[in-house]
Amino acid sequence: MAVLDNTVPDTSYREHKGLFWVLNNQRYVESDGSRYASPEDYYGFIPLEDFQYEIRELPDPIDADLVYIADSYGVYEREFYGENPEGARSELIYGGMASGELDKIEEAYNASTPVVAEFNSFGSPTTSPVRERMYDLLGVRWTGWIGRYFFDLTEGVEVPQWAVENYERQYGVEWTFKGPGVLFADETDRIVVLVEGTDIAEGVCEIIFTEAGQERFGITDTVRYNYWFDILEPLDASLLARFSLSLTDVGITKLSGFDIPAEFPAVVRHEGNGTFTYYFAGDFVDIDTIPRLYRVYGYDTFKEWTSRDTGINENEGFFWKVYVPMMKTILAEAYDHAHSP
Repeated sequence: MAVLDNTVPDTSYREHKGLFWVLNNQRYVESDGSRYASPEDYYGFIPLEDFQYEIRELPDPIDADLVYIADSYGVYEREFYGENPEGARSELIYGGMASGELDKIEEAYNASTPVVAEFNSFGSPTTSPVRERMYDLLGVRWTGWIGRYFFDLTEGVEVPQWAVENYERQYGVEWTFKGPGVLFADETDRIVVLVEGTDIAEGVCEIIFTEAGQERFGITDTVRYNYWFDILEPLDASLLARFSLSLTDVGITKLSGFDIPAEFPAVVRHEGNGTFTYYFAGDFVDIDTIPRLYRVYGYDTFKEWTSRDTGINENEGFFWKVYVPMMKTILAEAYDHAHSP
């Protein structure tokens, strides 16, 4: 597998270490027979000691059974050189999907290699021409909106400072939100906030699998999702799961003023060139804590049964109940595709 991760500001590797856990748990190995290791076995931004870094370029050609675009958002100065708990914006060091990177991925796809991508593959700093090519590859189009559920909208707790400043500039009032809710932002910095209990009911943002998605992945439960997502329009991709917001009448009116739907794609699958692509419209693989154990039989099933999807500041329940089962299916599909006669 060739994994591209341009968003690695530190050595937590949280944008791809969950994927590597699944690979190792399912006993997939590198071409030399070794297990996958988060620090070495990916391409993109590589943090080094003493605030140094290097860029590990995708090979040309890509010789892999699957290409996985974990995160192309990038690394910014405040996150790399020091902590940025307030979420203030800073200068880009490296990031966005580069045209040269996409050239190699498209070449692999045209040679029948499957591709999986997830949020954030379309937004800034990826340029518009590259974005348009990504639409063709994945069979979807980004509306320009992203969003996230926050357990506490109070300023200075979770919500990034740029969102607070843009809201106050847009509406001419102070940010006074508290408690849980959902924040939306578009590429022109417009902000919409839904407050739980007023605009949105408890339960908030959930992922619901379509009949086709249930058949493919075996996931029938509705599961809460607590992190970043982007809002897409399918082009010629098949819808396997959707996000659903439990809106009140007030919330429906508020979103309709910005043409934001109450339901939108979460997982899509696109076929072409004798192969397939998947797009996850959320930061699905992002998880803070991953167990060291990966060879214990049935451990993933145990975590699926016991993990909660309502834990504060965690997407743990979603990871074990949705991401891991989906990736087990997709990895098996990619392996069979590469090794079938």
